[in-house]
Amino acid sequence: MEAYNALEPAQKIFWMVAIIASIVFVIQTIMTFIGLDHDTDLDAGGLDGVDADGVSGFFTLKNLVNFLLGYGWAGICFKNVISSPAWLQAAAVGVGVAFVIIWVIIVRQVMKLGVDKTFHIEESVGAVADVYLRIPAPGDGKGKVQVSVRGSVHELDAVSANDEIPTGAKAKILRTIGTDTVEVEKV
Repeated sequence: MEAYNALEPAQKIFWMVAIIASIVFVIQTIMTFIGLDHDTDLDAGGLDGVDADGVSGFFTLKNLVNFLLGYGWAGICFKNVISSPAWLQAAAVGVGVAFVIIWVIIVRQVMKLGVDKTFHIEESVGAVADVYLRIPAPGDGKGKVQVSVRGSVHELDAVSANDEIPTGAKAKILRTIGTDTVEVEKV
């Protein structure tokens, strides 16, 4: 306690912020690992209608803790390097902002891992496909087409809406029939 009382007022604040933010950060981390983490958006000051990927998603309790963590420890670590109190505050704020930016980048990259990339046949409607196996005239059976949807090529059963379509031709997908077949017409 004597060492704490001997500190300058600014250093006392840096230490309080760093210790409290570190404790909250450790608690948040433990809660994350046991599945009890729920981040809350803070009021974005009248920015109604801004989506979670925009400004309002930036103002969260975790981001506040990350800012305070970077701010407090930077103020402590840079005390002997930066002699000007104003520059020390600026450096501490800069490190705090960097902590938040790094955290947001990490979270966004992790969220991309959870994006559903499942192919749904309905997404192919309107696309132009390559006829892979001849598509007989209507009522005479099925052929196959290959279509690229979201950068991935899919092979689908196909029936013709009008005439027979030979292998190698282009066909436009008009609609889906069931869960695994599309109706096409020659382009």
